[in-house]
Amino acid sequence: MVDPHAGREAARYEHPIPSREAILAYLSERAQLLTAEALARELGLTTPRDLEALTRRLAAMLRDGQLLQNRRGGYGVAAKLDLIPGTIIANAEGFGFLRPDGGGDDVYISPAEMRKVLHGDRVLVNLVGADRRGRKQGAIAEILERRPSRLVGRVMVENGVVLVVPDDRRLHQDLLIPPGRDAGARAGQIVVAEITQPPTAQRGPIGEIVSVLGERLTPSLIVAMAIASHDLPRDWPATVLREAEAIEPRVTAAEREGRVDLRTLPLVTIDGEDARDFDDAVYAEPVADGFRLVVAIADVSHYVRPASALDEEARRRSTSVYFPGFVVPMLPETLSNGICSLNPEVERLCLACDMHVDRDGEVMRARFYPAVMRSHARLTYTRVWQALGERNAEARAELADLLPQLQQLHRLYRVLAKARQRRGAIDFDSREVKFRLAPTGEVVQLGAEPRNDAHRLIEECMIAANVQAARFLVRHRVPAPYRVHAPPPESKYDDLLEFLREFGLALPPLAEVTPLDFSTLLKKIRHRPEAMLIESVLLRAQSLAVYSPHNSGHFGLALDAYAHFTSPIRRYPDLLVHRAIRHALARGRAEDYRYGAEEMAQLAAHCSQNERRADEAERDVDERYKCAWMEKHVGGEFDGIVSGVASFGLFVELTESQVSGLVHITQLPNDYYHFDPIRHLLTGERRGLRFRLGDAVRVQVLRASLEDRKIDFRLVDAHATAKQRAARSAEPARRKRSSP
Repeated sequence: MVDPHAGREAARYEHPIPSREAILAYLSERAQLLTAEALARELGLTTPRDLEALTRRLAAMLRDGQLLQNRRGGYGVAAKLDLIPGTIIANAEGFGFLRPDGGGDDVYISPAEMRKVLHGDRVLVNLVGADRRGRKQGAIAEILERRPSRLVGRVMVENGVVLVVPDDRRLHQDLLIPPGRDAGARAGQIVVAEITQPPTAQRGPIGEIVSVLGERLTPSLIVAMAIASHDLPRDWPATVLREAEAIEPRVTAAEREGRVDLRTLPLVTIDGEDARDFDDAVYAEPVADGFRLVVAIADVSHYVRPASALDEEARRRSTSVYFPGFVVPMLPETLSNGICSLNPEVERLCLACDMHVDRDGEVMRARFYPAVMRSHARLTYTRVWQALGERNAEARAELADLLPQLQQLHRLYRVLAKARQRRGAIDFDSREVKFRLAPTGEVVQLGAEPRNDAHRLIEECMIAANVQAARFLVRHRVPAPYRVHAPPPESKYDDLLEFLREFGLALPPLAEVTPLDFSTLLKKIRHRPEAMLIESVLLRAQSLAVYSPHNSGHFGLALDAYAHFTSPIRRYPDLLVHRAIRHALARGRAEDYRYGAEEMAQLAAHCSQNERRADEAERDVDERYKCAWMEKHVGGEFDGIVSGVASFGLFVELTESQVSGLVHITQLPNDYYHFDPIRHLLTGERRGLRFRLGDAVRVQVLRASLEDRKIDFRLVDAHATAKQRAARSAEPARRKRSSP
């Protein structure tokens, strides 16, 4: 057997064995399942050391879903056995879905099958048919990897049996705690527990209590619970800290050698007020037929070397996780806030993307090079916009030395923005909800922060650099993680079309839809009262962007190639992209690169999974902080929009804060209500009151629960709301009848 990756394996291991790619190809050709011993004989691996290395590699390939092992110990290629690898997404009602690693529509998993698994497990699934809604239905063939074993929950004692009821409602099975494993926890306490025996088809999970967090849920516990619930790595191994401390905290003369000197170029960083690590700096100047744009990115790859303890921990974390007032970083602070951060007025190593942008916003030329730089200022979005957009005299005086350059950046932004519009990129101009916390963890302020041109300016510069990074890597064929975004999944798109019909809106069929169609629709609804609601539904209908070793473009940005290059301090894929670019710049061949295609596919899947974990943890904390904030406003009245209609009531999103809650049907005027799921309509039988999606309403806060993550509202003057809606619904018909 000829292994095309033998050179790579020999460079990485003292005693190499066939690569994953070669093993997969061989098993595919043999078209039968082979034991490890039989495979070793056929591959000519005769020594105990080689057999042990092969066994370890096969175990890793099992874990990653590349292989399947039968009861006789035979290994086969999972793709050949028509099995789909993916992650279990559970529902509190007991059923669940498989989210395939390779993308595409989710696969429905019945409650009976879900007894074998928990939310977050990675499994292989057989397709066994379709459910009554026409969705693909699967049966679990193999469990590849169990979810993180830790969970947070509340202790419950029933007839002397100790259980932990998971705080995450998607963990739909309670954890049984055997005698002597309860760590002295009492009924009602919030605890961290460890699953020691995962569930089977016959019984639920078994575990032990690790620590007691408290008697009741308070705002100060919210972040600690999220970290424990999602098993986020928080503590640094001693080897990682030793490596970080050994790094020289200043750029040395030796490190400057061979780099382009950008120290006199007035590069600046522009970030939020609370930012502590600075990945990117920008500079623009006019040239004969457009602009020169330099995007300088912290050269983390110089400090975090492959296979080091720092690298292993960064890979394990994959991303920094941002909570209000607290960060779980990907790299230790001595790097993330120190030598890797582009702090003002100090020398830093960087990897620069130097672009020539024409007057139409197209990048005509780009080159990458390692450089040394000095940030000339640490600026904030707010202050930059005050100077550029609001023309605030104080801000303009403060930034006087940098104002000409900022104005050039703003001119360049307008050119790039027009190019973005021409290609039809979808522009979800959403507001970010910000929390301000007291030292005790209490929420003292909540508000949605609008984006301005300073945010968009940096975003467009980063997109331009990311596109050039992707195109550079495509040309050089070096394995790297691309950021890919597929068109909307069919099931979500059908629901979206049904939703839009309620507002008299439409999109082309899925086979014909383009990003420009979405962009045009967003412009059309921008000034409608329910614009924010429609925009959020359009956003939810999109596919999830993921990392992939294959460049298939980015639907949302309407781009043919895209890779994350601009945030290596906080994202591992960016660090991998930097390494790939550096390999190509050193004239290294793709086949000699330390990462092969299979390993890059595993890294991409791992980073995508950990990105979703971080998003879920951040979302959990945000939801709870919103509940904590609304607890202070029980009895208060707010304006909102009906964001969902169900048989049991109305979901309302508050206009200012974007907090969502439920108006239960019992809080509507007394009547028999009929729910129309097609028209998203709730109609009273006797009084004829109608409540539908997009209605502007005023609500009063009845209850907010940190425990349940639920907020209950009641409508203020529900009769007037329903009548106003009925009047608005009738107006177009009257106008139509009176038209000539």
